[in-house]
Amino acid sequence: MMNRLIHRIVNIQNKRHNLTLKDKISNILITLATVLLTVCLTELLFTLGMNSQSLMMIYVLSILFVSLTTPGYTYGIASAVLSSLACDFFTTEGFNLSSGLPITLFTMLVTTFIISAFTIQLKEYAVLALDREKRAQLLYEINQKLLAARELNAIIKITNQYLVSNLGFSVVFYTGDPASPNENTQIALYNNESEQIFFSEEEVKRAHRVFRGEESEILVNKKFDGGIIYIPVMSKGNILGVIGINCGKDLMTLGKLTFAQMLAGQVAVVLEMQSMTDEQNLILVGAEKEKMRATLLRSISHDLRTPLTSIVGASSTILENPQIERETLESLAGDIKENSKWLIRMVENILTITKITSDSLTLTKKPEAVEEVISHTVSIVRKRFPDCNIHIRIPEELLIVPMDATLISQVLINLLENAIKNSPEISLILLDVKKENNYAKFDISDNGGGIPEQFLENLFEIHSPQTEPSIDSSRGMGIGLSICRTIIQAHKGIISGQNKKDGGAKFTFSLPLEEA
Repeated sequence: MMNRLIHRIVNIQNKRHNLTLKDKISNILITLATVLLTVCLTELLFTLGMNSQSLMMIYVLSILFVSLTTPGYTYGIASAVLSSLACDFFTTEGFNLSSGLPITLFTMLVTTFIISAFTIQLKEYAVLALDREKRAQLLYEINQKLLAARELNAIIKITNQYLVSNLGFSVVFYTGDPASPNENTQIALYNNESEQIFFSEEEVKRAHRVFRGEESEILVNKKFDGGIIYIPVMSKGNILGVIGINCGKDLMTLGKLTFAQMLAGQVAVVLEMQSMTDEQNLILVGAEKEKMRATLLRSISHDLRTPLTSIVGASSTILENPQIERETLESLAGDIKENSKWLIRMVENILTITKITSDSLTLTKKPEAVEEVISHTVSIVRKRFPDCNIHIRIPEELLIVPMDATLISQVLINLLENAIKNSPEISLILLDVKKENNYAKFDISDNGGGIPEQFLENLFEIHSPQTEPSIDSSRGMGIGLSICRTIIQAHKGIISGQNKKDGGAKFTFSLPLEEA
């Protein structure tokens, strides 16, 4: 009941200065009806023997009711005059100046003025309390949305939307020096004339001075008669941005200004948190890169030792034994050749992953026929493994995929070599290509021993040197599969690996048929 009364008082106070004809008629009817009901009630009580002093208190209550339910002093005074006349007329059976009518009227009027003053003050306090409650709820809602926003543009957009909707003015948010606005500067228009005003030479200079801390545009406890107001977004004494509010020819009230300042304070806290989060992410990314580099170096030093030792040993044997048998000589030369080829492929993989992880690789995508890329790749694999049994299935329609053919060929080579090296001799290796939705899907499967369980979780990561055999063609380094994943991701594709139910392993990657 009390909440309804407070809301009623607030609505009355808000309508005080802009009453419509309907409101005026309603207030007149309330005043007349209250006086009439009071007269009827007092007349009934008078006939029952109640004295005039008690009846006067009932008229005072009616005046209080009218003052509470109508705006200003007018209707309260009117009810006081009518109540004084009615009290004198009905209690003395006619107007009688000697009965004390002037004193009654004067008492009623003074009482009305006092009651109206208190009720108007009560209304103003009620309006202020409700405004504060709404503002607190609104700021809490804004704070929740700002904290949920993860990008700078989203934070600026939320801020501008709430400022425009609650102030009714156009807003510009500079996230840097207004003299050189960046791509994150956003403007939210309440009217179409504000954009030219915001970016005029004079206003840009004013905003620049505020950003540099050379000029303060906020004057406390004053109303701003039009123009643009600039509010610095500050955190720990540092200005992170500037909010400009174009009031036009309207007034910026203290309440609106306070709301804008509080919102700017919230935005400053969120921007500071985002900056700290970005710095933390950069540190984590840097640490992850350093960890990957360290792992890569350890792996390289571990795995390059074996082929290099083999090459040194074979070449030393040849040099120290000039009379060595031809069959043994050919075997040692073959080992040197095989290990040298492996080292060449290893260097190619290392160079590729270094370029990609350092963001220096530029993909040169061109529409390529999948059939030609596969034909070229398989011919390279068959030169290295003459006894391999590779079966190819491709769709009858010509499949054109935007790709860097050299890199995709390297992915296929790595996967095919893995399949060959981890399968029995003359085992069937299946390379199946098909179109699936808007992707070209490549499947490479074998009939070998499958992927060990310890590798399934981090199949495409660079592994530290290990004693157990690896499913990777890079002899335990994990570089081959890591290269494959990095290249496919650079093409906006997807790669995965799993064991087949009937034995063996299957690797699948998909490439989009169209550029994003």
